[in-house]
Amino acid sequence: MTKIIALAILALAATVGTVYATHPDEAKQYTDVAFKAAERMWVNIEANPVPVLVALGTFVLTIVYHKLKGNSFRESVELAATRITIVPVPAPIPVEADNTVVKRAQARATRTQLLADQIGLENRIRKLPDDVKKAEKEVCYTEQAMTVAEAALTAAEEAMEAKIAANKAATEKLEALKKELAAGEAEIAAIGTELKKLADVV
Repeated sequence: MTKIIALAILALAATVGTVYATHPDEAKQYTDVAFKAAERMWVNIEANPVPVLVALGTFVLTIVYHKLKGNSFRESVELAATRITIVPVPAPIPVEADNTVVKRAQARATRTQLLADQIGLENRIRKLPDDVKKAEKEVCYTEQAMTVAEAALTAAEEAMEAKIAANKAATEKLEALKKELAAGEAEIAAIGTELKKLADVV
């Protein structure tokens, strides 16, 4: 493992040196970009170090956990780095058996659902005739009450119109009597004045 890591580091160093020797301008540009990106990442880590610390702590705890379970250090690091869980895949069911079993199960489920729907509808329909009769009676009662109310309203309107007419007639009669009274009083006063004048002459 250490040999592989050493060889990888040497290969990386050789590649970087070759690129730098053959293309110095591009290598400098890429180095500057990588340095700026690393600097930005470090500033972000300094500003909020909690996620990085949590990740490192989780990684170390996972390694310790697998080491305590009896795995080697290499296996513990691999398990902590990959965290792969192998899920067993069930064997495929043959097509013919699948079709017959599924069809039978679907038929049973459909039959059970249809029976449940039928029972529910029968129970509901069993109560509906009584509900219909009650609703018909209620409609009859409300129509009768509405007819009575309309008749009472018509009678009240007619009575109101008669009272309005009587009030108008009484008002007109009062005005006529007041005018007649005023005219009579004026005429009596005029007669009285004339009688005084005649009494003085006689």
